Amino acid sequence: MSRLPDCTTVSPEGLLDAVGALRHDDWRLVTASCVPHRAGWMVLYHFERGERLQHLRIEVPAGGSAPSIGAHYGAAFLVENEMAELQGLPVSGLAIDYRGRLYRDFDGPEGWVHGPRGEAISALEAAGLTRLDACVPVVDGREVRAGTTRVPEPPEPSTNGHGAAGEAGGRP
Repeated sequence: MSRLPDCTTVSPEGLLDAVGALRHDDWRLVTASCVPHRAGWMVLYHFERGERLQHLRIEVPAGGSAPSIGAHYGAAFLVENEMAELQGLPVSGLAIDYRGRLYRDFDGPEGWVHGPRGEAISALEAAGLTRLDACVPVVDGREVRAGTTRVPEPPEPSTNGHGAAGEAGGRP
């Protein structure tokens, strides 16, 4: 198996120091990749600076966990929740933990959102039905929900014959 160029292997315990050094040198986190295998998981963190790529690789043994890099890159919580939910990788120290709800909503007996006819649908399909509660983050052990989960109805079209563009300075 060929390795990525510019890829450094570090231990899970050394990950935060290596990520901190990249952050200090102005590398931007692009994403992370997680591949499960019999012995646990292989995780690649991908960084970019000046059209160059740099990668960090860790091997997480079965029963182990990867530390969250969120202290260095706040937006990492999305890809870390994704790795936990879709690949089963335990990630310790998540600032925002969706607890398996990034892609699924657990409001139904099968663990999926239910559509208007009672059929189980994915969270992405639910978003198309104006269900915005399909992704519920958890902070400090509490669900963080908006005041409403419905998208507001669009405004009524203008009755002046020009539509919304014909109102108050709009262009046809």
